[in-house]
Amino acid sequence: MIYLLYNPKSNHGKPYKIASRLEKKWQKKEKTSKIDLISLQGKEKEFVMDKKAEDWLVLFGGDGTIDHFLNAVYPVVFPCRVFVRSCGRGNDLARDYKKHHLFEITHLCHRLPKITIDRQTRVFINGVGMGVDSLVCAKQLSNAQMQIRQSYFSVALGIFKTFRPYALDIEVDGQTFHYNRVWFFVCNHGCYFGGGMKITPKAKREDDFLDICIVHDIRLFHLLCIFPLVFIGKHIWFCKKSITMLRGQKITVTPIGCTVLQRDGEISQNVHQILVER
Repeated sequence: MIYLLYNPKSNHGKPYKIASRLEKKWQKKEKTSKIDLISLQGKEKEFVMDKKAEDWLVLFGGDGTIDHFLNAVYPVVFPCRVFVRSCGRGNDLARDYKKHHLFEITHLCHRLPKITIDRQTRVFINGVGMGVDSLVCAKQLSNAQMQIRQSYFSVALGIFKTFRPYALDIEVDGQTFHYNRVWFFVCNHGCYFGGGMKITPKAKREDDFLDICIVHDIRLFHLLCIFPLVFIGKHIWFCKKSITMLRGQKITVTPIGCTVLQRDGEISQNVHQILVER
């Protein structure tokens, strides 16, 4: 059985249209069932636990849809195969799989990275961030509610003007570091964030590490000069004293002067310390 799970609120209804089209195509060979994810709210765990090894779950939507569903199911282990048909707005997960519109994430679902805030643990598919990154995501969520569409890049340019860099204490696999005047802290499972920006170009989803990018101690003018290079992952070639790349499995972060965090685009407020684990 193939279950087509779509988010009707994602990308102006595009997931529903694509799910309907594939339902007509696939039902000639296999039994299919198209399900609105909103109708499953609060019942995701029971829905998944009822599935068999030969069943398929196909998620239609973007990174936010995937994040929401995986956290609703966590910590239940998927007994069936899980696929994604990317049709949201960001699709950073899909970018790591190049141009594969339909791809399997069963292996990722079984070992997702975790973040703990105030003793509450969540999983994430792409990454977490604080600083300009989290404020951009907060602004984009506000824009979405007002049906305003702005790219990550354009929103970031506006936030740069008023953002005040903060300090950051971080422990990575037992090693401690301190950074002043931090603009970006991003801990990534894959290469991309912000809808196609290659912030951690050397990251590999299948390895045992998370990749970290910290942008600190840099003047705004220089940051604006190198910022466009993040789309092709070449920002790490410049201002090496101000762009620090780290890798680790257990990461404890204590921000000083910033309390807003984003996890796969979802916002958490009043954050004073986080633990990220691979």
